[in-house]
Amino acid sequence: MLRLGIIGTGRIAERFVKEAWQNQGFILSAVYNPHGESANAFVVKHLCDLKKGYTGDCEEPFVISTDEFDEFIQEVDAVYVASPHDTHYSYTQKLLEEGKHVLCEKPLVFTQKQAEQLYLLAKEKGLVLMEALKTAYCPGFQGLLDTIESGKIGELVEVEACFTRITPTNTREWTDLAYGGSFTELGSYVLYPVIKLLGTNYKEVNFHSRYHVNGLDAFTKIDFDYGNRFASCKVGIGAKSEGQMIITGSKGYIVVQAPWWMTSKFQVRYEDPNRVEEFEFPYEGSGLQYECGAFADRILQKSVKKVGLSDEESIAMAGVLEQYLEREMPARKSYEANLYADKKSLRNLKIWAHRGCSMEYPENTLEAFLAAARTPGVEGIELDVQLTKDGEVVVFHDENVSRVTDGNKNVAEYTLEQLKELKVAPGTPAETQIPTLEEVLEALEPYCKSKDFKINIEFKTSIIHYQGIEEKTYALVQKYGLESYIVYSSFWAESVKKMKELNPENQTGMLAGTLSDCIRWVRYAGVDALHPWIGGMDCEIPEDMKNYPVRAWNGEEPFYCDGRILKERHLEKYCMFGVTEIITNVPGEYV
Repeated sequence: MLRLGIIGTGRIAERFVKEAWQNQGFILSAVYNPHGESANAFVVKHLCDLKKGYTGDCEEPFVISTDEFDEFIQEVDAVYVASPHDTHYSYTQKLLEEGKHVLCEKPLVFTQKQAEQLYLLAKEKGLVLMEALKTAYCPGFQGLLDTIESGKIGELVEVEACFTRITPTNTREWTDLAYGGSFTELGSYVLYPVIKLLGTNYKEVNFHSRYHVNGLDAFTKIDFDYGNRFASCKVGIGAKSEGQMIITGSKGYIVVQAPWWMTSKFQVRYEDPNRVEEFEFPYEGSGLQYECGAFADRILQKSVKKVGLSDEESIAMAGVLEQYLEREMPARKSYEANLYADKKSLRNLKIWAHRGCSMEYPENTLEAFLAAARTPGVEGIELDVQLTKDGEVVVFHDENVSRVTDGNKNVAEYTLEQLKELKVAPGTPAETQIPTLEEVLEALEPYCKSKDFKINIEFKTSIIHYQGIEEKTYALVQKYGLESYIVYSSFWAESVKKMKELNPENQTGMLAGTLSDCIRWVRYAGVDALHPWIGGMDCEIPEDMKNYPVRAWNGEEPFYCDGRILKERHLEKYCMFGVTEIITNVPGEYV
C-alpha cells in the first residue's frame, strides 16, 4: 500500500478525501497546509472518511496534520496537490526532487517551459507525474475515443466544448487577481478534448473575453485553427450556457450532453435524423476516483490502456494557458495596482459586527453587542428582530430557535416569558438569554451617542410577515432617541419601504443574495444602501447608486462554538467589486 499525502485543504481536497482514494492502493497518511489549524481541522472533520479506505489487513489509520513540509515529506510516497493554482509548480518541483510521485490538480502550471521542466524531472527521477483531470480517465470518455477511432463519424472536422457555471464572488476564482477568472479555472477541461482529438500542432489560437467589474474574465471563448480542422471552446464563471460537447465529422457527429466533462452517455447522429446510436457508460460519484486509480496504476506499473492525459498533451495545454495569460497579465497587474493604490479608500472600509462579535460570543446577545461596541474602530452592529406570540420585539435570527437554544419551536410560537426561559448556547461558558430589542437599545444608547455607534436592525420578515413589527420597532427607537443611529434592512422590500413611509429620513438598506437583486429592489423600495451577500457581487454599481453604501455580509464565517475555523482574513480585497463596508462575525480581526 502506498502512503498518500494531500497538500491543500480546500473544496477539491474535501471531495477527493471523501471518495477518490479509497480502494486504489493507497493509505492516506498526511495532510499538509502552511496554516496548521486548517490542516488539523481538515483531518478532524474527515476522520470517518479517512477510515473508509482501510481494510482488515491494514492498521488503524493514523493521519498526521502538519504545517511542516519536511515532516510531511517523511510520511508519504505519493502526493495529491490540491493547493492554490500559483503554488502548483513549486510544490510539484519540491516533491519530485524529494522522490515523491505527484498527482497535481489542474492547471498543472501556467507556462509550457515549466511543464516541460517538471515532466523531464519526473522522467529523470523515475517518478509518476500526472495532471489531475477526471474527464480523461472516466469510462465514458474512453468509450468516446474508441467510437471516434472506429471511424463512425469519419474524419474529424471540429470540436466544440462548453463548461460554464455561476460562481460566487467570495471564492478564489474571483478574488485571485493574478490567476483567477474563467479560463484559468475551467480552461483545462475544454482544452483537453481539443488537444486529445486534434493534436498539439494547431496553427493559431484566439481568445475573446467578457470581463467582470474586478477585471477578471467572466466568460471566454477560445478558437483554434488547425488548417482544415477547427475547435471552439467556451468557459465562464460569470455566465451560463449549455454545457455540451459536439464533435463534427465527415460522416456524422457526436453529441455529449451536459455535463460532458462527466461523460456517461453520448449519441452518434447522422444525416438521416432517424438514425441515432446511443452509448452509455458507468460514472460513479464525482469521478475523482478515476484519476486517482490511474495514478496508482501508473506507480505500480499495472497494465493500463493507453488513455488519459499524456505528458505532451499536458505540456500543450500549459502552452495555451501561457498565451492567454501573456495577453491578460499586464491588464491584471495594472488593475490590482490601481485597486490598492488609494490607501485612503481601504482605511475608510467600514466594519460592522454581524450579530455582534458572534464568533467570540453567542450571536444576537447583549454580550456580543457590548463586545462590538467596546471594540475601537467598529462602525456598528447588525441584529435581527422578530415578534413573539404576544407581540414583543425580540432579537433573534432563525425563525426556529433550535440551532442556538435548548428550545425547538418558532419564535412566533413563544410568549416573551417563555422565550426568556430558554438558554442561548446552553452548556457553554457563555450561556445566556434571548434579549428584547428594548434591552439592546437601552444597553447601546450610551455608545451610540458618545461614539456615533450605529445599529443595523434587520426585519426577519421575508418568511413570516410579522404584522406591525416595523411600527413597534420604530416606536422603541424613538423612545431612546436613536433615530439618527439606526439603519433598517430586510430581504423583504415591503419592510424597508414601510420604514421610509413612517419617516422619509429613516436610513434603510436592501438585503439580497446578489448585488443585482439589491439594485432591483432598491429602485422599488427607495432605500439608501445596498446589502448584498459578499459572494453575490455579480454586476457593476449603476451610476445613480455610486454614492450608496455597499454593506456586504459574509455569511460563511464561524459562529460561537460551532466548530468551524476562520478561513478568510483579507476582506479588503472585496473593494474590487465596489464594497464599501463589511458585515462580519469577527470585526476586531478586520479593524
